[in-house]
Amino acid sequence: MGFLENRVAAEMAQWSGFRAAGLDAEKISESLARPPKAEMGDLAFATFRYAKEAGAKPNEFATKLAEGAKPRGLIEVIEAAGPYVNLRLNRRAISSDVLVEIETQSAGAEPQDWRFGDNVAGKGRTLVVDLSSPNIAKPLAVHHLRSTMIGYSIKKLRESQGWRVVGVNHLGDWGTGFGKLIAGVKKYFPELAERAQTEDKPLGTMTVQELNETYARFNKESKDDEELSVAGKQEFAVLERYIEALLSKEALGEGGPVDAAAREEGIVNFRIWQHARDISLAEFERMYAHLGLSFKLWPVVDAAHAKVLTEEPEAFYRHHCIYVGESYYVTAEDLCRRLIADAVENKVAELDEGALLIFTHGKDKPPLILVKSDGATSYHARDMAAALYRKRHWGLDEMTYVVGGEQKLHFSQLFKGLEMLGHEWAAHCSHTDFGLMLFQQPDGKWAKTSTRRGTAIMLEDLLDEAIETVRGIIKEKNPELADDANLAERVAHAVGVGAVVFNDLKNGRRNNVKFDWEAVLDFQGESGPYMQMQYVRMGSVTGKFREVHGEPIFEDGDPDRLGLDEEWKIIQQLAAFPDAVAKASAEFEPSIVARYLIELASLTSTWWTVTKDTRIVGDDKDLSLARVRLVNAIRKVLGRGLTLLGMSLVERM
Repeated sequence: MGFLENRVAAEMAQWSGFRAAGLDAEKISESLARPPKAEMGDLAFATFRYAKEAGAKPNEFATKLAEGAKPRGLIEVIEAAGPYVNLRLNRRAISSDVLVEIETQSAGAEPQDWRFGDNVAGKGRTLVVDLSSPNIAKPLAVHHLRSTMIGYSIKKLRESQGWRVVGVNHLGDWGTGFGKLIAGVKKYFPELAERAQTEDKPLGTMTVQELNETYARFNKESKDDEELSVAGKQEFAVLERYIEALLSKEALGEGGPVDAAAREEGIVNFRIWQHARDISLAEFERMYAHLGLSFKLWPVVDAAHAKVLTEEPEAFYRHHCIYVGESYYVTAEDLCRRLIADAVENKVAELDEGALLIFTHGKDKPPLILVKSDGATSYHARDMAAALYRKRHWGLDEMTYVVGGEQKLHFSQLFKGLEMLGHEWAAHCSHTDFGLMLFQQPDGKWAKTSTRRGTAIMLEDLLDEAIETVRGIIKEKNPELADDANLAERVAHAVGVGAVVFNDLKNGRRNNVKFDWEAVLDFQGESGPYMQMQYVRMGSVTGKFREVHGEPIFEDGDPDRLGLDEEWKIIQQLAAFPDAVAKASAEFEPSIVARYLIELASLTSTWWTVTKDTRIVGDDKDLSLARVRLVNAIRKVLGRGLTLLGMSLVERM
């Protein structure tokens, strides 16, 4: 349970009725909740579970627990009401406790120093989060946003609970599709293929968009031309055989297992593939930086980052995620072949029409394919090899794959296949599924975008439009800020990108998300801009106090002066933040924190309205200081929550 419940439970555990019933603080805390109506009290203890264990009626059990209780400290009133023990809390004591805890855990001036809501429950444990996972030779589209930002928020949430979290971007950079890309380059750009005979970067200035168009054109034509279809498979087979020969360290020259002609063809294909991958990674890096994320290619070869990884691995994984392409499990350690050999040796896999399969859910269900009938490894094999590598290298305690719900069968098969190979830890692997992002069509209906139908929206275009819209709002609403070009651009970027991210994460991840520009950029509704505006507003309130009464010493603000019901509701909401974070972390559900922040902002807005006559900062210095102290606590909790969602904070808007 949360911060407030734990403290109250510790006090209740000392009462004779609870001691006699064998109810310690942990058990009491588990059964404390807010009553549905405020007049019933601030917290209620439900007796059903423990009454049943004691063989008593809940009503009688509640009365017995309450007998002899002497409220003091955090609790002012205790009374049995049917099967519940209702509590009225000491507002001053609770308010003081909550404010002191927030101030203690968030003592630094910078948001990165704010730690209210953190705990060390996961210390010594490792989670691997598989997130984003785009295919190379394709630009990041809007559908990549959900996997990327849900996954990144999960990473931040689990880190706040003491876990080491390794964020892995499983790049789609291997398979028959890349044979089609290579064949397309050779067909439409023969001069580039010729350059690949002697140059490491033969594709020149080709962009990711041009690579995608090349693949799409070849793929479309190959559907009506069997020769082209075969050519795509052959080009990938050449690449994979070349890699296998390199791994086996056998001769690649005349008379060897791969003759000179095949060697030259393999080099050409490898160079085209490698350069296409490099072009894609450069584009991905630019877009991830747009979102405020950092990925480093694995294994880390950059000297500075390799030094951090060696000397401060926790810091490295906290600040960076990593790219590990599918190809790594084929080209670097050949984990796929070892996996396949293990599956054959243990009689888990079987041949079926030339393909090597694992029937994870019976012969009447689709199997896992380890090796296709043409001899190439499948993405099933590469996914299994990736899981084995992650377990071996990072000693993971849990692993989750942040991938759309349409892949549910695949992950069910993947985890079952690993179990069949004797890897019991697969029981701690999960699929964090999510719904679609929908856009309104000309006919008014909501639908997902589609590359096949040519309706795909590029992520860059979406973010740029959001940023540009905020630029316009700044020019219109805040000319003074607009005059500071650098600051205005930082604010436009943070607010625009944050609007898109918050619109996604405020929804339960399994729900489909309707992308409505008016709602996304609304400065009044349940939106990212509104959350950031509230954060900025709270900073300005402290500035106002400084102008009127001098530098505030927050700890001198007397909680006794916070006598409004609206202020008490805010205190209770602040106390619930650690529980919201812990629950969001445990359930891989960032929306729990987003909805918490919406409620906190709503309560704060109501408070602004109620105090419009006396004002937050008024003539009464002591009252103003107490209220500004509360504002400072709200600001730090709101700021911490937004950063856990992967958003950047701004000080002006």
